[in-house]
Amino acid sequence: MNQSGLGLFLIFVAGAMNGSFTLPMKFTRYWAWENTWLAWTIFALGIFPVTLTLLTVPALSQVYIQAGPGPWLLAAAFGGGWGISQVCLGLAVDELGMALSFSVILGISAAVGSIVPLIQLHPDEVLQKDGITMLCGVALVLAGVGIAAAAGRHRENALATTLTAAGGERHASVAKGLLFATISGLGSALVNLGLAFGEPLGGVDSRD
Repeated sequence: MNQSGLGLFLIFVAGAMNGSFTLPMKFTRYWAWENTWLAWTIFALGIFPVTLTLLTVPALSQVYIQAGPGPWLLAAAFGGGWGISQVCLGLAVDELGMALSFSVILGISAAVGSIVPLIQLHPDEVLQKDGITMLCGVALVLAGVGIAAAAGRHRENALATTLTAAGGERHASVAKGLLFATISGLGSALVNLGLAFGEPLGGVDSRD
């Protein structure tokens, strides 16, 4: 398999995993979301990244030494911000459900994560063909986020009307959920910013 084919395959796998990693929350209804998030944090942010890095990067210490402290401290700071945003993701899913939360979070993340590196690192390309195409794509994504948010508000009003008629109690808040989703979306974009601004780490040959 060539590099392009491998890259597309990995994107497909990553997209499938990223779109379904909160699915177990549907089967842990008796857990508070914090319990599910703790299990996710231990494996996804603690065990797997460290294990994968140690298995795939020889002479890991030399990578950090050759790149210098600036790039990896910047990448670590962006990673820390991303980690905080994942707490808001859990709160958003708890309020809005998986489908609406992901629509808003991934939309904002993709938009901000694409446009900030373009403007900051390649300002000369913003008004070129590729830059304009990306800006149009970002505008389309943000329009989709707006539609998803409006649909969520409509669903909340419909649910409130139904619960009121049935004498039930209203629990979830779309407004609160959208706030958490927006914070999480902005924070999730820090992953791409960390990759963009921590690029010197990727350019170090650990075999030297």
